[in-house]
Amino acid sequence: MQPPAYDWWIAHAHADSAFLLLTEYPDVFEQAVTSRLVQLGRPADQGVLNQAKWRAIWEQDRYGSLSSILQAIQPLAETPYRPLNGPLRLDHRALRDDTGPFPLVGVSAFWAPWAVRHNQGQLDRFAEWAVGAGMTYVRWFGSHDWAGGTDVQTANYFALMERTIELLADHGLRSEITCFTRRHIVSDPAYFVREWASLAKQHPDKVACVEIANEWNHSDNGWEDEEIRALGNVFRERCDTPLALSAAAAPDWESLEDRLSDLYSDGAATITTVHFPRRDNTSEGPWRWVRQPWHAKHGVTDCPSPVIDNEHQRWDKSYQGRCVEVAAAAPLTAFVCGCALSAHHDVYGVFNDCGEYNHGDSGAQLQRVLSTVLPFVPSDIANWQSTRVGNGGGPHPFPGLLDQHWTFEPNPSHGVSRSFAAVHGDQFAMTLTGVRDYVALDDVQPRPYRVLSLATGDEVYNGPGPIRLDSTDGTAFFAVTT
Repeated sequence: MQPPAYDWWIAHAHADSAFLLLTEYPDVFEQAVTSRLVQLGRPADQGVLNQAKWRAIWEQDRYGSLSSILQAIQPLAETPYRPLNGPLRLDHRALRDDTGPFPLVGVSAFWAPWAVRHNQGQLDRFAEWAVGAGMTYVRWFGSHDWAGGTDVQTANYFALMERTIELLADHGLRSEITCFTRRHIVSDPAYFVREWASLAKQHPDKVACVEIANEWNHSDNGWEDEEIRALGNVFRERCDTPLALSAAAAPDWESLEDRLSDLYSDGAATITTVHFPRRDNTSEGPWRWVRQPWHAKHGVTDCPSPVIDNEHQRWDKSYQGRCVEVAAAAPLTAFVCGCALSAHHDVYGVFNDCGEYNHGDSGAQLQRVLSTVLPFVPSDIANWQSTRVGNGGGPHPFPGLLDQHWTFEPNPSHGVSRSFAAVHGDQFAMTLTGVRDYVALDDVQPRPYRVLSLATGDEVYNGPGPIRLDSTDGTAFFAVTT
């Protein structure tokens, strides 16, 4: 338990202490929370009430006052960032629905079926946060054997899976379903894949894609290549929902691509899931893992496109912790490099009992930044040409940035880690990551562009250039033609 600020307690505890009110008059505390929900037009929610009590007891440093707890309870998102409109299907390197192509930002919640069965309030709060951030899909597991997992032998198993799909869709979120994790907990995988295919076929507009297994070659999972390929064929014979086989567990891009190329050689899959290398213990820090999708700018050798940035470095494990600019730059960089989908990943999505995405200042700020910036991402960006400065990188809009990469020789004291861009005619979208001191965009453009800080979501410039961006406004930016 973190105590509130001493000076605040002395001045205000008698009138506005959430902790004192909860311990002395719990009914009044509950009524205050209930009244706040009514004020916002929200239904009664035991999960919100429990969260308020948690904050009053265990987060007094941030929620010492009752007013701060009530203010943190906000209206539900009225509409999803992008309403579900027909099934997803391939559009070159992108995916599209009946409205057209669009980049999909997702988030991991492996435990979603568990929550449907045991704690729907937790799933609802998670979905509210995700939709509020502009996310459009959730990656969850059909079965796993750690906290929040569901056993395939659970009674009415596929009814539970269907309910999970439907509840997420009710919030405006599609499902990316990874059917299996550990081989040893599934007695008859082919039976389950047939059932999964039938279920996905019944909900074509609610299931974004299906993946047979998570990291099939990981020593904890124990799958053979031949079995994964065979299961892919079983699914494809019955359903045309976008299908991936599995993402490889590997320490570097070369070995990762080799394993994927071999696994996907039989042609059953229509998309490729990639867990890009996560190493960030170099001088480049977290910006190293953020830039890894560049390896797949032309796809993955002998694998189908689109490519999914399926499970990059966990935010809580990222070097220097939960930096908002890093988490915001990750999907944007993936899109610039030609990925069609990108999933935010954190310990909150791995385990059901390690906290929630909407807890803490970093989660709230990430939600604000993504919800502000994502509407400016071009809808068909995955089909644009991915470029970088120097070394035949293509028609980059700012070739003058070559000498401002502190990761290149001669190591300038200012500039960026990377400045990948996607171009289409005279349009471009670009991420500037790892900004040190400042970065100067000296090349004047034929049409104006806006620059958004990935620390705040604020627009810091709009015009044709030139412009100097300062690290006091953020260590990462997104620039896109208007």
